[in-house]
Parts: sequence; C-alpha cells; structure tokens
Amino acid sequence: MDDCAEFEFRITAYTPETIPMDRLARYMLELAALMGSSTHVHFCRLLKGSTRLRARVEPEDVSHVSRRIAVATRSDAPADVVKAVRSINALLRDDGATGVLKHGSARIHTFPGAKESLPQRIGPIKEACVLDGEVLRVGGKDKTIHVTLLGPDGQDYKLVTTSRDMAKSIASHLYSPVRVTGTGTWNRTEDGKWELDSLALEGFQPIDDRSLIEAFAALQAVEGSDWKKMDDPLAAWQRLRSH
Repeated sequence: MDDCAEFEFRITAYTPETIPMDRLARYMLELAALMGSSTHVHFCRLLKGSTRLRARVEPEDVSHVSRRIAVATRSDAPADVVKAVRSINALLRDDGATGVLKHGSARIHTFPGAKESLPQRIGPIKEACVLDGEVLRVGGKDKTIHVTLLGPDGQDYKLVTTSRDMAKSIASHLYSPVRVTGTGTWNRTEDGKWELDSLALEGFQPIDDRSLIEAFAALQAVEGSDWKKMDDPLAAWQRLRSH
C-alpha cells in the first residue's frame, strides 16, 4: 500500500460538500477512463477546498497511467484517451470550471474546460459523397424510406430515399456490403469533428470483401486511428456485423 502513487484531480467548481453525487460520479468515470488501469486505480478520498479528487495507483501500473496522460495532447494519442479528455473538458465547461491533474507536486495535465476556445458549429453543408458498409435495415411508413448502413468504422449511417424501387433493390442486399452514392448533409461539431447527419441515396452497387479491405486500408492510414493497430481489421468488421 505504501508503494502506491497518488494522483490528484482538482476541479475549480463546487466543494466536497456541494458537488452533486451524480456529477462527481461522472468525473470519476471519465478520470478512470483516462487513467486506463481499471483494476489498479482506486478512489482514495476527496480533499477540502475546491473539489480535489485523489486516486491511488498500484505500483505496477504507475508508469502505464503516467504514459497515457503524457500523450493525451499528442496527435497519435489513443482514441480512448482523447475521448476521456474531451469528456472531462465538456463537464468542466458545463460547470464553468477548469481542472488540473497532478502526480505528487507536479502538474501533468491541465484541462482548460470553460476557458477552452472551441470551433464554432458549422452546417448543415450538402456535399456529394460515397460510403461503404453493410445494409442493416430498410423501412418507413411515409414517403421517405430510411436505410441504415453500418460503416467500417462501426458507425451507423442514415440514408434516405423516396424511391420505392431503390428501397426494394437495396433491401435485397440486406446484411451484405454495398457502396452507396448520394448527397450527404454534414455538420461540424464544436470540437471540430465533421459528422454525416444523413445521406440522400442516389445509387448503390454491391461490393465484395476485397473492396472492404481497401476501405480498411484507407481507415488505417488515418493518423490516430484504432484500425491501424489491428492485425486483422476484416475480422473485427465481421465481429461488428454479428452484434
């Protein structure tokens, strides 16, 4: 126990007496995700003053936790680290606060929170695009028919069409990979990420696994992508299809 290292996360909002329990739980959940070693990281205590959350890390995982935090601001940081940092900053923004994570007396990561300058939301913007994926469902009660496509990135994409012939045709490829074309409606979120809201379906063609492998190769080339760490991305894709 004495060889354990302690990390302190300080939030410039609330006090241990005033922070709502569910809010504290959300901070703890995201901090645990950032530190990453679920079986070796333990809640220690709350300290007086502003909210100061103390965590205890077992000796065998101190270097692992420290490395994860050290790379949090790098472009090649693991996706789960980036997600946890963004979530913590979002919580701090909502609370009008900032945060700092310390190891001993050293500040190892600063969370700008409410002081963070975020890109403005942009959109909607319409643009022609092409998507590869597996047809999951086709249906709709009104004139607009909805199609759900599972992309190689594991995301569900919404496609729409008013053509019943198009809907019947793509429905015949249910649970099969296709390449769709159409006009996409895009929005850029406050954190700078472009998201496809929906795609007006204009055409499609069946594709084979070889074409999917080409799509995976493109995803693996993206800096910081989890797909580039996989030895067999097609197997991972097959697992996604089974869920």
